[in-house]
Amino acid sequence: MHKIPDSYFKGNILAIYILLIPMYAFFFLVGAKPFHLDTFMQVTQNQLAFRAAIMASIELVVVLISRLIMLLARSKRQLTYTGFVIWELMEGLAITMFCALFVWLMDKRTMAYMDLVPKMFLITFTILLFPYVITALWSEIKDREMLLAKNRVTIEKYASGQIGREDSTLPFLDEKKALKLAVTANAILYVEAADNYVNICYLNNDKLVRFPLRSSMRSIEQICESNNIVRCHRSYYVNLRKIRAIQKGADGLFAELNYAAAPHIPISVTYSETVTGKFSTLTT
Repeated sequence: MHKIPDSYFKGNILAIYILLIPMYAFFFLVGAKPFHLDTFMQVTQNQLAFRAAIMASIELVVVLISRLIMLLARSKRQLTYTGFVIWELMEGLAITMFCALFVWLMDKRTMAYMDLVPKMFLITFTILLFPYVITALWSEIKDREMLLAKNRVTIEKYASGQIGREDSTLPFLDEKKALKLAVTANAILYVEAADNYVNICYLNNDKLVRFPLRSSMRSIEQICESNNIVRCHRSYYVNLRKIRAIQKGADGLFAELNYAAAPHIPISVTYSETVTGKFSTLTT
């Protein structure tokens, strides 16, 4: 499943969703009067401007709450493109229902509420479709630029031998960007999430050591992925070089490591294809 890139959650993109799109909605409603909105509501230009301001405010509040919930949910589970589209559809439906309720109350309930909903649905999605699509395309362009820049840096590090070798030293920084652990890639068995920490599990004199690092799985993703330590589960990275076998058990796939005292590392459905593909490539 394709995951939504980080560029979708940058401050400027969130500002567009939360502030600029409601402003665009206000001027679009007042200027374009989609679907003869003024005639439909039987209002003057000034009355339409007032209602448009309230409807734009409703959109602002709904989107603000929605995006905050999305950010909180994303910290626990990566959002896919399909999930993002469904989320935006639900966002639009919520705006539709609240705007229809506002118009219904302003018109003193002379029209049945459910008769208002289809009209408000068309108006809402006519307003949101263009800026949502443009914003998504712009986010994709920015993400491609970020990815290209990151790949250039990675290629340079591979060429200089800083990463990719079994004896490459991996520096692990905490949330304050302070160095807390430096260990060779070959020593690491796996990494596990633990509340606000991640445990770097590595071998020291043939003993398994768990080093707690105050950081997130996302923060260490680049350094791990660049050294064949891949994401295999929401709560785990595993070193491909340390996998003895990948097996299917009653609870799904798991990686058996070549260190007897190490636990079996679960491989979730989300990451199974990537992990098995990279493991097959590494062992051939």
